[in-house]
Amino acid sequence: MHSSTIDNAQGVGSSGTKPFLKKQIPIKPDKLDKFLLAQVAWCTVPALLFVRIGLLEVGSFWSFTFLGAFLARYALKGNMPAFVALTVASLPAFSYTREIFFYNSVLLFLGVGLGLWFLRSPKECARFWDNRIIRLFFITGAVYWIVTVLLTRQYYSNLMVMEMLCSAGSVYLLGRHPRYLASALTGMSIAILSVAMGMIGLGGRLGEAYLNGIHVGNPYLLGFPTALVLLLAVADNGKWLFMQHFRILKNVLIAMCGIILLLTTSRGSWLVALVGIVVIIFFQSQQRRKIFFALLLMGCVLVGVLQTKSGEKVSEYFEMATGSERTLKQMTTGRADMWVLFPKVLADSPIWGVGPGSGKEAYAQYSWVDKEVTFRPGKELAWHAIYLHVGVETGMIGLIILTGFLGTLIFRGLRYRLVTGNIVPLIGILGFMTIGMSVVGIDAISGIYLGLAFLGTTFPPKAHRRENSNFS
Repeated sequence: MHSSTIDNAQGVGSSGTKPFLKKQIPIKPDKLDKFLLAQVAWCTVPALLFVRIGLLEVGSFWSFTFLGAFLARYALKGNMPAFVALTVASLPAFSYTREIFFYNSVLLFLGVGLGLWFLRSPKECARFWDNRIIRLFFITGAVYWIVTVLLTRQYYSNLMVMEMLCSAGSVYLLGRHPRYLASALTGMSIAILSVAMGMIGLGGRLGEAYLNGIHVGNPYLLGFPTALVLLLAVADNGKWLFMQHFRILKNVLIAMCGIILLLTTSRGSWLVALVGIVVIIFFQSQQRRKIFFALLLMGCVLVGVLQTKSGEKVSEYFEMATGSERTLKQMTTGRADMWVLFPKVLADSPIWGVGPGSGKEAYAQYSWVDKEVTFRPGKELAWHAIYLHVGVETGMIGLIILTGFLGTLIFRGLRYRLVTGNIVPLIGILGFMTIGMSVVGIDAISGIYLGLAFLGTTFPPKAHRRENSNFS
């Protein structure tokens, strides 16, 4: 069996940071942590099956209790990479079960993992902090949340910013431990399948359910991580999942993700997948034949799905997104109204915005006055795009800062591709930006995309660049 390395596991920061690792860590492509993957299955599969039969509290308690027990075991053993990897792998399922039992449990587990990792290995975490790009991103996000709390006197307002940052930081630190990074990303597929099995048939769209008079979940919570796993299976020959030598398993994973992605009918998730596929086709010519095969496989899956009852729902939402007789407001489910209101809000508060934490109130106020708005006028709603959210709450100052961060990460992703030949960090930032076009995109799932983008900010030494960047 050949040994190999993941490029971002070491290197020198492009902005003058210290080496993230002094040398590459040899790994075997089949050496995923199978015990960790089994723990993901134990935490997620029974929990979502309980949800399926209407026992929401039992399912949530199951996932919270067993995940907490497994994490406590890793903490006592001092294995913080496994602690963080298990948390990241469980996120697609935990995004559902959290709604019933303890909503901030995701932030709790992510935050505790990073905190214990810092106490256990302060020098390793210091290298993380030495990266200027990431340090400024974290400081800006933390200040944004703190100001929100001071203005609204509500700690939970914009708290998801911290969740996103902790998720991104977790993925970045796992980049030093390729085995656990690959196990975390592969483990997400188990959590995704658990959600799909638990939710199918319980709502109008896969990813949501109506149980005991309670609405649980949202299709994008399943769609976005599914799109990511699909892209990871295709990009860079699947080596970020350690699947470059397992063609059959990789094709099965692609087919599974294709089915789930279609059944979510999440148009935002479809767009993320489409953008990623286009990037792969453009930058990795050697992968085009495999991508064509993957698309052909997904096409066959689509034909099969359309013959089922669930296929009717897929066709309906595809028509909603592309039908020539539908208006822009109908195709965007009210998001067009928010883009219409945005210039008016920004014109009244161009520099500082309406203030962190006040975005929902601003929508209620402006939508009530503007008679052109038909999407829930007068209701307090989150702005369904990160660009709208940041612009409304922080004005041009916030938009300039956000544009600077995103532009820098795109540039680093492109440079990382030139240095190593790998494009997953570039897919990460472009995926994050695409998510931000349809939802606020400030949560743990979008943080995984952002964390992969962060991995593109460090590079291998010149002697270990392209020739060692690919798995052998």
